[in-house]
Amino acid sequence: MGILMKHADDILLISLKQGDMAAFDELYFRYAKKLMAFSLTFLADQQLAEEAVQEVFVRVWERRKKLDETKSFKSYLFQAVKFYMYNYIRDRKKDCSLDDLSVDCLVASNNQEDDLTYSEMEGMVMELIEKLPKVQKEVFKLNKLKGMNSDQIAHQMNLSKRTIEHHIYLASKSLKKNLLHNPTLNLIIFFNIFF
Repeated sequence: MGILMKHADDILLISLKQGDMAAFDELYFRYAKKLMAFSLTFLADQQLAEEAVQEVFVRVWERRKKLDETKSFKSYLFQAVKFYMYNYIRDRKKDCSLDDLSVDCLVASNNQEDDLTYSEMEGMVMELIEKLPKVQKEVFKLNKLKGMNSDQIAHQMNLSKRTIEHHIYLASKSLKKNLLHNPTLNLIIFFNIFF
């Protein structure tokens, strides 16, 4: 695992497609904890979160030859966990009845209807990203949304690695500051900034 830590996801995916277990392990250790935390934002069930992550990585291994290294592997993983959790919730929905809910739960669910939807929150975060200074915005998007590392961005933008890391730091700091003023965005902060 140690030597592969410096490799970008796309390089690891090429190795994974050829059956390289070390590349698979590196990708697993790189993303498992983050995916687990993300799945807990849907349902606070540690065992279910572990199942979701395990199932997603089993599918990654089984379908490794079909993976597209030109697309963001990180985005693929988070989408897969999201769909796993949505499917789990959908499948359990038929087992629930209103008779099983307490009055407190019903009141809480009515309050949740007033909250912003995931897509609205994501839109708000994207608006904040768009308000960043030009270079910070570009660097942040390449790093956090496209999964590129500092070396790759530095090469693409013809800047030093240290400058890129500084822009990532400044952008993250600015976004965290803005997002912390809006408590309804706590889950989206977790997803969009730290992954």
